[in-house]
Amino acid sequence: MKDFLVIVSIIIMLTSSLLIHLAICHQGNYFAIKKALDNPPNIKYYHTQKAITILDPQYPNCLKHLTQPPWVLFYEGNLHCLKGPSLGIVGSRYPSVYAKTVLHQGFSFLNKNLVIVSGGADGIDGCAHFGALQHNMATIWVCAHGLDRVYPHKHEELFKTIKENYLVISEYPLNTLPLPHHFIERNRIVAALSDKLLVMSASLKSGTMHSVKYALELNKEIVTIPHPINENCGEGCNHLIENGASMLTNVSEFATL
Repeated sequence: MKDFLVIVSIIIMLTSSLLIHLAICHQGNYFAIKKALDNPPNIKYYHTQKAITILDPQYPNCLKHLTQPPWVLFYEGNLHCLKGPSLGIVGSRYPSVYAKTVLHQGFSFLNKNLVIVSGGADGIDGCAHFGALQHNMATIWVCAHGLDRVYPHKHEELFKTIKENYLVISEYPLNTLPLPHHFIERNRIVAALSDKLLVMSASLKSGTMHSVKYALELNKEIVTIPHPINENCGEGCNHLIENGASMLTNVSEFATL
């Protein structure tokens, strides 16, 4: 929160239109936008992309606790999804059948008022979004690129469905590519928007563990499931359990999330 107050002191005289303009000009780059705020351009700002900024009342308070809260969130869909109790679900792009099966079964026990937050990637992310839709639960897809593209392409219909019925968001404006570092930056938003973070599958060195790092910095509860000791895609989960993460030992315990 201290970092957020410093940021507010910098931009107190600025407008949401300026922030959106700078986000578009600098393709959502946090540090480039921050530098541009030292000498903002004296022009009129025009933009056609739907967006909320850190100055707007709709901006989620939970994001303000990040060291680098996104200046702007571009969106398509229903911003009301940002207000519900939320569960972040993350995991490997190449999970085991075991992890996917447990997640599929666990959805039957989840509180249907939860908003499922994930990153739209192949593997567990996709399973999380699909599971939410199958159980008529709201879901938020946090993108690592502009909202004029879909990554991975195989999730094009999923993206369209979530955009039309729930919410897709990104700190990156249109025409921004899904660059590798964007996925790590995206993970901090997933973590911040989640009341709890459920880790279904993870190797020790993976993007999923970046999400865990951000969640721990925000004092979020980490929940996971145990994996067989010979599954590389579950080593991160077992490591988290060893270090004090909450553990689910039965699919019925999804009801506690």
